[in-house]
Amino acid sequence: MKKIALFLMLSVLASCQLGKPDIDVQAHRGGAGLMPENTIPAMRHALDLGVNTLEFDLQLSADGQVVVSHDNYFHPRYATRPDGSLIREEDPKEYLYTMPYDSIARYDVGMRPVDRWPDQKKMAVTKPLASDLIDFTESYARTPVKYNIEIKSWPGEGEGTLWPDYKTFCDTCIPLLLSKKLGRRLIVQCFDVRALNYMHEKWPKLILSYLTEDYDGGDVEALMKNLDFTPQWWSPESSVVTPENVAWCHQHHIGVVPWTVDDPAEMLRLVDCGVEAIISNYPDILIATVR
Repeated sequence: MKKIALFLMLSVLASCQLGKPDIDVQAHRGGAGLMPENTIPAMRHALDLGVNTLEFDLQLSADGQVVVSHDNYFHPRYATRPDGSLIREEDPKEYLYTMPYDSIARYDVGMRPVDRWPDQKKMAVTKPLASDLIDFTESYARTPVKYNIEIKSWPGEGEGTLWPDYKTFCDTCIPLLLSKKLGRRLIVQCFDVRALNYMHEKWPKLILSYLTEDYDGGDVEALMKNLDFTPQWWSPESSVVTPENVAWCHQHHIGVVPWTVDDPAEMLRLVDCGVEAIISNYPDILIATVR
């Protein structure tokens, strides 16, 4: 009954969308509400749904491999150790940057029920290498797909030991991404302004997206002063998006891609604000709402 009610609501909401521009549908971590996050099966499912853009995150292993993972450690939300034991909140964090990839690949990240996403399909799956994931999606996609890929660098006392420093992070990830020859289908996003400024200086043709939190506020003109350049995209937490800050971005040739939007009413509010793209854990709902 809940499923029927949801799609009835979507039908009504969608009827209000006549004449609206096409929205770039971006599957957050491949659509984490539907499939194990940041995995190849998630990306395959997102492509089957018809998303425009795959959104995912990068970390580094101890042996310098680029791993697809939101967290820089094995999160108790989803991770199971090779011996079958569950990682718990109270356990010491097991950081990816302290482990070679062949050890990382022995952990399961798809079998545990996830309270945050109760409808997520369960399966045995591991954190993939970025290279393997992109090679798969490039061969599987029926039409060219875009990528919105986050460099998960962050300052803190563990930087350089528990996770890589931002220059090492960028110097390892960006050459790999560029080697895939994705052209303008590649966007690199980041919260870390140090990394954004460094990437722009070293790879000036790279398309960059400035991620900001809700607590950063919606004064986009002030936020942009944190950077040494004007990025092609601003990616704020959705609640701070207004018609006014979207209009400011467009006046300065900046696209707007809010995150992470799972409510149909909020999706339509953002469309009315004039955004070009929306990131969602539920790309199926986003597609039904905006298309």
